[in-house]
Amino acid sequence: MGRSGLPNYRKLAFEQYPAICVHCGFGIRPVLEVAHLDGSARNCSVDNLAILCPTCHRMHDIGLIPTEHLIVMRDVERQADWGLLMKDAAAKAVATKLADDPEHFKNAARKAAATRRAREQSEDAD
Repeated sequence: MGRSGLPNYRKLAFEQYPAICVHCGFGIRPVLEVAHLDGSARNCSVDNLAILCPTCHRMHDIGLIPTEHLIVMRDVERQADWGLLMKDAAAKAVATKLADDPEHFKNAARKAAATRRAREQSEDAD
């Protein structure tokens, strides 16, 4: 119990739910907040709590994100797959370079191989 006689709702929420914003997926724990879904700070039941980033928390507080949506999303296990984002970015970059200048890709590959060889040689020298 905290000083006010209420349980530490932040601790309760982080013990029950993953440290990720249930709406947008933001996941830097020190920045995340815990929302009281019914708007009552006195209702610290785990069922009344959701972990949100500051932006989504404010949007929920002013009615832009419905409580029902947060309840559904809170109970769905999620994890960010950053590989999808990077895979997409790399493919787009390669496609752009190939379309602009087919030799650029070949030159970039040669430069990367040379850099790798130089790095390996300097590691062997150490």
